[in-house]
Amino acid sequence: MLILPVMLACSLGLAGDPPSPPAEAREWSFFHEDVMGTSLELRVRADGEAAARGAEARVLAEIDRLSRVFSSYDDSSELRRWLAGPSGPVRLSPELRAMLAACDGWRERSGGAFDVRAEVFSRIWAAAERRGSPPSAAELAAGRATLGRPAWRLDPDAGTAERPADVPISLNAIAKGHIVGRAAAAGLAAGAGAGVHGLVMNVGGDLRAMGEIEAKVGVVAPWNDSEGADPLTVLSVRDRAVATSGRSQRGFRIGGRWYSHILDPRTGEPAREAAAATVVAPRSDDADALATACCVLPPEDGLRLVAGVPGAECLIVDRDGAAVRSPGFSRYELAMASQEGEKPAAKEGARPKDGAAAAWNRDHELLIDFEINAPEGSGRRYRRPYVAIWVEDADGTVVRNLTLWVSMGGAGPFQWMPDLKRWYRAEQARKKIEKKDLFFTLARPTRPPGKYKVAWDGKDTQGRPVPRGEYTILIDAVREHGTYQHLQKKVELGDAPFREELKGDVEIKSATIEYRRKDAAKPAR
Repeated sequence: MLILPVMLACSLGLAGDPPSPPAEAREWSFFHEDVMGTSLELRVRADGEAAARGAEARVLAEIDRLSRVFSSYDDSSELRRWLAGPSGPVRLSPELRAMLAACDGWRERSGGAFDVRAEVFSRIWAAAERRGSPPSAAELAAGRATLGRPAWRLDPDAGTAERPADVPISLNAIAKGHIVGRAAAAGLAAGAGAGVHGLVMNVGGDLRAMGEIEAKVGVVAPWNDSEGADPLTVLSVRDRAVATSGRSQRGFRIGGRWYSHILDPRTGEPAREAAAATVVAPRSDDADALATACCVLPPEDGLRLVAGVPGAECLIVDRDGAAVRSPGFSRYELAMASQEGEKPAAKEGARPKDGAAAAWNRDHELLIDFEINAPEGSGRRYRRPYVAIWVEDADGTVVRNLTLWVSMGGAGPFQWMPDLKRWYRAEQARKKIEKKDLFFTLARPTRPPGKYKVAWDGKDTQGRPVPRGEYTILIDAVREHGTYQHLQKKVELGDAPFREELKGDVEIKSATIEYRRKDAAKPAR
């Protein structure tokens, strides 16, 4: 099934679910970059724009408040100030004490597969990347010796914590999920009485659906997690957290080889047992910690760990690419039926008719890699522009819409489409976007803010392989109260791989088009 990533939609109404909100309730969507070092997608089901924006403001305020507690990057955060301060007993906030206690619990439950002290190995591998050679056995042994010492000792009665040894820690593997869960609750705190019925938020792969709303979540494949790629599966969740960890988005490149950023705390080596893990759980903290641990443990051990958390289910992609599901995971999965009116795709390897051009090389894909510019004076957080990316053939006919990002207000996203001027003038492109399209958010490992990948598999809107030849890749970008920009590049698609740089502009900082073999995208085992 071909799915256009019009990011993101939520829907209502399953048999036996709680009563739906009033008919006048609509969906409002907000997109921000550079939130906790990644991107934020927020959907609010509300009676009007004022109520939706109120929920957005509460979500952002809670994210900011808790980031000032848990951030590993902000020198002024409570965590960083505590780590830089005296090693003796120090009174900490209830939030930070509870988080440290939760980390102790997860380290014990996971047999050491989850351990925030693994930050010592992250620093070792980062230094190795800078010098261009992997860590030595002695370096990793020294790191393991450091992990043999406790990073803190809590006194629940006094409300204090002391640091008996100078051990680096990072709470990123659990704090982001915790903040997402708390921020979602804050956004919904005013409730239906204030016109807010439900919300879904996704911060770099940590997702929380809360209230009278359903979230459709596409689980990306670890070897093909670009925008527009078909997901491994699509989930439907209500009042649940979804977290995904994996090695595709971040890591260390040393000597031309890619190493996962997920490190086994017991050895200091990159985790190799699983390529990715997606966890559905009632609590965001649990989903986040479980997803990390399941990437470190063998799949059978990960399944046992998940089974010990009430209401939790998981999908683990093992080192060979096989999907392993917990017993109850399938109840969240949607049937991926073909869209009405969709023509069957041509079989791979089918011979073209006499006189027809040879079909696209099925071993290749086209990847568009681009970065969004932060508006001047935007500070730490900024709204994402509207973006459309599509493909036209040599005759100017639209072959495929690859990505469409628009804000979604009470009248839906379609009211904003004319702002994408070149795309909107391409009548065929508009006609191929319909409200019946399946919209969903993506469950994927955390990626840097503003950086995106869009892949084209050489098929048209109906799933049919296109012929080899000349095509044009087009990008429209426009920002509210900002500028409209357009990029395009003609490319010849055949057997020869290539990489082309596109000159950036006010809205798109940089962009590259790469035609490559599909196996070039797969991470090393």
